[in-house]
Amino acid sequence: MYNNIIKENDICRAAYKDGIDAYIKRLADESYAKRDTFIPTENFLENIEKYRTKYIKMLGLDRINSDDAPSSTITKLGEDEDAVIYRVTVYITQEIPQFGLLFVPHGVKQEPLVIVQHGGGGTPELCSDMNGKNNYNHIVRRVLKRGFIVYAPQLLIWNSGESLPTAPGHPIPYNRGAVDKDLKHYGLSITALEIKGIMNAITFLSELPFVEQENIAMTGISYGGYFSLYTMAADTRIKAGFSNAIFNDRNIYSRADWCYQNSANTFHDAEVAALCAPRKLYVAVGKEDTVQDYQAAIPEAERVSKYFAAASAPQNFVFDLWEGGHTVPDTDEGFDFIFSVFR
Repeated sequence: MYNNIIKENDICRAAYKDGIDAYIKRLADESYAKRDTFIPTENFLENIEKYRTKYIKMLGLDRINSDDAPSSTITKLGEDEDAVIYRVTVYITQEIPQFGLLFVPHGVKQEPLVIVQHGGGGTPELCSDMNGKNNYNHIVRRVLKRGFIVYAPQLLIWNSGESLPTAPGHPIPYNRGAVDKDLKHYGLSITALEIKGIMNAITFLSELPFVEQENIAMTGISYGGYFSLYTMAADTRIKAGFSNAIFNDRNIYSRADWCYQNSANTFHDAEVAALCAPRKLYVAVGKEDTVQDYQAAIPEAERVSKYFAAASAPQNFVFDLWEGGHTVPDTDEGFDFIFSVFR
């Protein structure tokens, strides 16, 4: 028997593995130029709806039919010093009831609606300071203090394990990655499903008499910042967006549920942000954020600026590198910027 075959073949196995790694790196290096080619700045605004259609198809959002879904419901839960609080249940499909908390400031006759999206391990109760400590920097309460209506939907990213200081546990286990994998078998994605829920909520809430249906904005942190950006790109009813603690280079920072068919060559964060043009978009990234390195976000943000310039609205995109961590900035500049569309 030839004694050296296993050792020699291990060298071949290592070369095979290294070759795959090198190939993926080459694909990543080439993807930046491919994204430029995919969405050129020439005639960008004239063609933006064509790109939006491609984006929606990439996510699988166009494959979700809510026509046979039950009607949405709203139930008053109580009130606190800032608002009357309701639970809203919106069906994504006939099987899927997505819920959220609706906060209506006292004395409101008709005001703008702001979607506030929690992050990973979060809930509507957590981001609204109703369930212990958190890293949201009072995002819901800061919006309510301005007199605006807030809707905080629940995504499939609550903490289902042991309670943590800033993420209380909830005894409802799930596997987001497995759900996303199963949906992608059918040309969908968990991102598409949850964006559809937010869009259906906007449709329902816009019909409430105290909501100014022409004045809708969205904000969030971490996963919530991701969904703020990606939902705004899909739904032009959102007039302004404030994405916190997430924008970056997805070739470097990614997750399985942030990957879609050919997305590296078509729609990463910069191109998704481009679909928000010429509406107002404020992106905040903390220099002390330990989840993602802010330096990788800088060239990605530079890619966005050229599209807003091509849409004749360079002033409507702000990239804010602030001296903070994985949260919402302490200053109100981002809120002031997006809420200026309401006035």
